[in-house]
Amino acid sequence: MTRTPIRRTSLAALAIGSLLLTGCGGQSLAAELDGTDAPAAEAFKNPIPSGDLAADILEGISQDAELAARVPADIKTRGLKVATADGYPPMEMFDADGKTMVGVDMSLMRAIANTWGVELEIINSDVNSMMPGVASGRFDVLASGFNDTEVRREKASFVDYAKSSGAIIVAKGNPEGIHTPSDLCGHTMAVLDNGYYMQLAGTFSEDCVAQGKPAIEILGFANDPEALLQLQSGRAQAGMNDYPVGVFRAKESGGALEAIEIPGESLFGMAVDPKNEELITLLQDTVNKLIDDGDYDDILAAWDLSGMALPEATINQGK
Repeated sequence: MTRTPIRRTSLAALAIGSLLLTGCGGQSLAAELDGTDAPAAEAFKNPIPSGDLAADILEGISQDAELAARVPADIKTRGLKVATADGYPPMEMFDADGKTMVGVDMSLMRAIANTWGVELEIINSDVNSMMPGVASGRFDVLASGFNDTEVRREKASFVDYAKSSGAIIVAKGNPEGIHTPSDLCGHTMAVLDNGYYMQLAGTFSEDCVAQGKPAIEILGFANDPEALLQLQSGRAQAGMNDYPVGVFRAKESGGALEAIEIPGESLFGMAVDPKNEELITLLQDTVNKLIDDGDYDDILAAWDLSGMALPEATINQGK
């Protein structure tokens, strides 16, 4: 009968010893005593597809603790949901596998997600559904070569991250002699339906009428390749696009098209629900960190688009 207390004492001593060795949170006090730390969990890093030309830069971007701490709780849990639309190279397009999205915007969003240490979900969407999707909360961010305009700011706020002049796209050799917007009067244009350049084409057409010239006939299409097909078939004499996209399309056409730069600059912006002020400022600060670190310039250079660089990210500064 005298053995029972002794056994209890021994078990209690072992339990106390175990607590002393593990300490709070399960970290070994023995490790503290010998000067070592328990290994910290690694921050999540998104996989980089083979077709991402900025892969080497993205590999070197790791989580920033201060910015990661500011990520909204729902995004930390489920990841960052980004809407985009394929068919707008080099801003966004499919990789060789036909399903993974790559492009300038996708490189920047991967850099942002890795800086936050969250999973990135890229959702290929119809152009006309993306803005409503941001407003409804289906998407956190729209990143699809969207121009920040006054009309669009009625529905979304924009974190401006790059600049781009526009381009008039014509058949090789420019048979209609189109060099400026005024040369478009009386011609047919094929553009992306409900996009920035459809709005701009409408403005050019109004200018034509005000000058006593024929209006521009504007044809809208669901995607950029379909619009450009109208030029190659002769149904339209011109199209419009962002200059880097226009140059890419001209190269891709095998000599059938050429791009003529339109003077002036517009701003590309990441669209966010205006009510989500926390996310808007976090995106701006994250892009500015990438700018300060040099990663932003390197990403644009990897896509041969250094001319699009801004000195800093701004909010709602498009015209």
